[in-house]
Amino acid sequence: MNRILQAVKLDFYTAKSTLRLSAVTFLASIAIGAVTKQPVFTAMFVMVFAVFLGGNVFSTHEKNHSEKLYGILPLKKSEMIAGRYLYGLAIGAANMVIAGVLAWAVAGVRNINTNSLLLWSALALAFIYYCFAMGVSYPIYFKFTFAKAYVFTMLPMYLIVLFLMLLNRRTDFASGLSSLSTFFTAHQYLIPVCGILAGLILLTVSAVIANLIYTRKEI
Repeated sequence: MNRILQAVKLDFYTAKSTLRLSAVTFLASIAIGAVTKQPVFTAMFVMVFAVFLGGNVFSTHEKNHSEKLYGILPLKKSEMIAGRYLYGLAIGAANMVIAGVLAWAVAGVRNINTNSLLLWSALALAFIYYCFAMGVSYPIYFKFTFAKAYVFTMLPMYLIVLFLMLLNRRTDFASGLSSLSTFFTAHQYLIPVCGILAGLILLTVSAVIANLIYTRKEI
């Protein structure tokens, strides 16, 4: 476990310079929410920007030719992958908390009556989106490297849109959505729990796939 944590620290210090750019994305997200008077937009944009922050660690490692370093470190490939996913999860979790705080702050400053159900749902869905985007892109980056696979960055968004279009064709989709809304209105505490669990499941499946890919790859 200690070596996995060391891998997380290595990723953090490697991408530290790019993480400083998050301040700009936070300001942009605040501005969007304040101008539109939709605090939910602030939360959503923070998490969308977080996807790029979580993926930039691959770009930074490639620019620094860190694959040579991993070749000599006493670190198994599976441990490196675990560290990379924990790093990505930490970025997502931190940004989710910040997204919630900024959304409530925008609502307070702009004197906007917020719908707690809507805000919790937005945060949960934004976190699921982050985990899904990370889960799709990380195995691709491990397989083809960031420079070659960057074009697939928007693939998760396209997949989600396609999934929603297919769901919309089902006649019982609207009634099912209404039932879910009624249930979560009465049990709002379950919204973040379900969001976190769904995100962790997506990351676990992705990590297994990434491990199968990377352990067969020559460094």
